[in-house]
Amino acid sequence: MITIATPSGTVRAVPSEADATGAVLYTLTGAATGTVHVTATSSPARWDRFDAVRASLGSVSARELPAEPLVCIRGRAYHGNTVRVLAHSADVPWGWLERDLTDTDDRPAPPQASQTLTAILRACAGHYSARSDFPSLQHAARLHDTPQLLRWLDAMISHAERTQARWLEEAEAHRVQAARSLAAWWTLARWFTARPHPVLALLLAPDRESLAHRAEYLPKWAEISTRAAEDEGRRLTLFRSEYEGLARPAAAPESQDRPYFVVGQWKGGGDVDIWHVEEAPTDPGELSDLCEQHTVNAEDAFGSVEIVYAASPEAAAEQARREASETSERIHRELTRP
Repeated sequence: MITIATPSGTVRAVPSEADATGAVLYTLTGAATGTVHVTATSSPARWDRFDAVRASLGSVSARELPAEPLVCIRGRAYHGNTVRVLAHSADVPWGWLERDLTDTDDRPAPPQASQTLTAILRACAGHYSARSDFPSLQHAARLHDTPQLLRWLDAMISHAERTQARWLEEAEAHRVQAARSLAAWWTLARWFTARPHPVLALLLAPDRESLAHRAEYLPKWAEISTRAAEDEGRRLTLFRSEYEGLARPAAAPESQDRPYFVVGQWKGGGDVDIWHVEEAPTDPGELSDLCEQHTVNAEDAFGSVEIVYAASPEAAAEQARREASETSERIHRELTRP
């Protein structure tokens, strides 16, 4: 369980077990009720990289229509989502892609409710990405989302190919018309020089859509169309690269758990005040010696040391909290068992 301080009051979120798609549902109680759906997702920059986390209000991903139970604050239900871009720090604006948060009547959430919902979404996304099994969740989400992403990319590639071909055809047509207009103007100029005539003078005049005018602006239009074709070509290259990346079979992640020292004070009720998290050496002798040293230092401050295996320091801290909570609940059940 995670506790979230929000402008509307304290919210508690209890995560479910991850499903086959790698998604986790967080059940909310307290100042807000309902469900938050969190899953690994493709990066907004490259769809073949699953280094983002999407948190959605409701029981399904934001790629689907909102589904109950939506998150409610003071009887008003809301939908919306946020995306945590893991390639950037959570402390910078581009580390998050915030979406509009609206109620079921599509009215924007009031400021306090919006701040509360944002805090909930960010907390759930952060908790999810810090899980020790996050690489496995990413792999499951990739397997689930890849067929749909490939269908979308296939349509986008076809559209980009047609668009690029159209721009190239337009550029060539503009160049041909410009050359013809220029050649015709010079032909008329030679005729006018040999035998001046008012009609020839009229045709040679630089009026709008005259031969001279077309010979001047059509090359510029050809350049514009060429640049548009180049831009579309760059998008096409990206789409093809993403398609190839997704179509390539993704290997299941190997276990990346490493030992960590989690130093802190384990309090009653499953609460943990974590002071320090440090990666532990893999050599058994070094690990034992360093653990003893940390234990002595921690006991001087009435703390203790736990060795936790996780993928990152954040995941180690979260796992220590989770294990403390589970231990507290188990002891409580045993003590209250009739």
